Amino acid sequence: MKKFLSLVFRCTPVWATRFLLRNVNTTFSMGVAGVFFAADGTVLVQRHVYRHRYPWGLPAGFLEAGEAPEDGAVRELKEEAGLDGRAEQVIGLYHIHPRHLEFAVKGTVDRTQPPRLSHEIFELAFVPPDALPEAMPPEQKAMVRRAAGKNLALRTGLD
Repeated sequence: MKKFLSLVFRCTPVWATRFLLRNVNTTFSMGVAGVFFAADGTVLVQRHVYRHRYPWGLPAGFLEAGEAPEDGAVRELKEEAGLDGRAEQVIGLYHIHPRHLEFAVKGTVDRTQPPRLSHEIFELAFVPPDALPEAMPPEQKAMVRRAAGKNLALRTGLD
């Protein structure tokens, strides 16, 4: 039986094998959240249009296929707030829900730039890391605390 299945697998076109593997295996999405600090130590937070439970949060979104987390964080900052920033390092990986993992990336942004908010964002603010909005996801608050701390060894929220 193993020889037969092996033969069938080798004779199956690559596109069909990929289709079957993608639809049989459990899949998940990968996202990124950018923790962008200004020179004065404040962190950028945004009030999102489509988030109801926790409208305030970090610039965040899904990673594109093959995109590095640092590049995704900078892209999301540009897309959502119209700001240019610089990513420094990945500081964590969080298990947001059973089918979604999210990288946390620490970076910097010049707060004197004029923002150009996308349709996804109502407003943005720069706040001290110890004065984050109440209506912000707990895991993103943890990302800010970690980024503001001295120990930036890569950690995960998967435990």
